[in-house]
Amino acid sequence: MTVPPDDLTRLETTARSVAKALQSAGIGLGDLGTVECHDCFTISGLLSVEAIGFAKQGEGPDYILAGQTARQGAVPFNTSGGLIGWGHPTGGTGVRQAVTLWQQLTGKAGNYQVPIDAKRPYGLSVNMGGNDKTVIAIVYRRGE
Repeated sequence: MTVPPDDLTRLETTARSVAKALQSAGIGLGDLGTVECHDCFTISGLLSVEAIGFAKQGEGPDYILAGQTARQGAVPFNTSGGLIGWGHPTGGTGVRQAVTLWQQLTGKAGNYQVPIDAKRPYGLSVNMGGNDKTVIAIVYRRGE
């Protein structure tokens, strides 16, 4: 039986999954050069910014509106359009995220390439199912 979340405005499973992935990789948020988050709906992308830890609860909209997640921002999110831009490919989401991160980390992202350098050589994918019930977060590293 699925238990409803304690707070509909927090992606708790996403937060735990991302924290474990970052800890396992031995890195922090400042090491990420780009993020692919599960933005099946606009609110999911916004709440992901908060759950990942880039903004405090309720401050995700301001972080996004300040351009922090844009391709030229501090940490570019969903550089090839995200799930919404790709028509929400159910079942193929994780693969699409992995391919986009591979493109970014190898410099093969074409007109949506963002700067990935030695200071921030990591990408993060966050893929969820069942509205934050099943989440996988994976850290990718640019090759040497």
